Amino acid sequence: MKTPRYLWIALALALIGASALGQGQLRLEPTAGIVGSEVVASVIGATPGSRVDIVWMSADADWNVADGRFYGVVAEETRAVVATAEVGADGSAMASFAVPEDYGYVHNVFVESAGEQVARGGFIVVPNVEISPASGPVGTPITITMTGIGYRFWEIAWHLLYDGAHAGMLTAVTTRGTAVATIPATGAVGLHTLQLLSGTHPVPYLNQQQSPNYKPAVPTVVHALFEVTEGPAVRPPPPESQTLPRRVAAVPSTSGARLWADLRSGPVDSPIALQGAGFPAGAGVALTMDTVRGNRISGGGWEVIEVELETVQAGADGSFALTLPTPDDLGGEHVLRARADGVEAEFGYTITPSVRLVSPAVVEPGGEVEVVIKGVGWSETANIYTVLLNNGYLGYGCGFNSQGDVTILLRAPGQEGVHFLSFYPSIYQGEVTGPGAPASPDANATYLQVPMLHEADHPGEELPAMHLAFEVRRR
Repeated sequence: MKTPRYLWIALALALIGASALGQGQLRLEPTAGIVGSEVVASVIGATPGSRVDIVWMSADADWNVADGRFYGVVAEETRAVVATAEVGADGSAMASFAVPEDYGYVHNVFVESAGEQVARGGFIVVPNVEISPASGPVGTPITITMTGIGYRFWEIAWHLLYDGAHAGMLTAVTTRGTAVATIPATGAVGLHTLQLLSGTHPVPYLNQQQSPNYKPAVPTVVHALFEVTEGPAVRPPPPESQTLPRRVAAVPSTSGARLWADLRSGPVDSPIALQGAGFPAGAGVALTMDTVRGNRISGGGWEVIEVELETVQAGADGSFALTLPTPDDLGGEHVLRARADGVEAEFGYTITPSVRLVSPAVVEPGGEVEVVIKGVGWSETANIYTVLLNNGYLGYGCGFNSQGDVTILLRAPGQEGVHFLSFYPSIYQGEVTGPGAPASPDANATYLQVPMLHEADHPGEELPAMHLAFEVRRR
């Protein structure tokens, strides 16, 4: 694949560290560094007595998601003044700034005076990783913080390997280059290696240093060590505490028929306190919900349908109140409707994912383990959950055809002790378009079924990561 010309230009600027626009010249020392490191900007050949701004160029990037489909990344150029300086009588100036918490890889840096660009340089934000804590018993939550992740196609993903097992990828499109993920410590007492490898979306690219996109200042692997120590296993919190916070709903201020609830979201079976007003006095009010039925692979497609929930009688004032469990159905936004004698009102409610207890909690080596996830969605960004066992990627479960229910059957490891299951949202499929993406249409159609360890950067819906533990023990 031919490397885009702008990448060669940007790389050359960064490596040289100085470039002229008009009469000025900018030199950066160093020309590459991690977030927070100090950079000294030296300007020569500027107008004596003038004031210059050091301008950092970047992007406002976001995932491109529309109508349940994934289309890659969109980005618009941004600028920020990171330092200012007064130019001396000899036409020189000096200023320093800290590398912003921003996307990794190449950034243009301009010198501007009176609104005009007078010099240009380039700087490479180098990816870096830190973990906390560095030791603890098995199950200890390890927080991984990685800065300097990019937003362009060849720079967007870094893949975590835990003791050589692929655990998933870190992206930071919506968090401006910084990803934070928490995984459980697994394995025997002793040291364990966490390494992050750069790569494309689905898998690590192991010989990145030989690729046409290689940038010498950027490492292809960053790593850290964690020591599992003796002590009782640290188990994850109860499953019911790992759901997303429920969103509070507002009481409608309009007149006429209306439907509302105390909350706008919740996991399956969580209570919804519904209220209605403005309906015919004493009428039977039918409550329904819009949902989706079908799948992407059978050829039959899918459709939006309306399912019945309940019928309630309005009072003499045309109002009603009742509490319903959140329906056991597909995750995502649904429209609840109330109808009576031609009068209708509706209310938007979002079903969010939740995980049920692993069963059994104690299992013999090789025994069957069952896990149930509820409220899995139907869109390309919400219809699957990816599964890790002891930080090794197993595969994914899809909830579209089963109305949001994902029942997973696994076999327990042979090693006795506490083992950990982790569940992460992912992207089922889509088109990888955006800055630096391959131009060939065939290269854009892809399947991205990789755990997104930094779930806060998941495109489209807000979805939680969830963790369970079970024990393997001979009886």
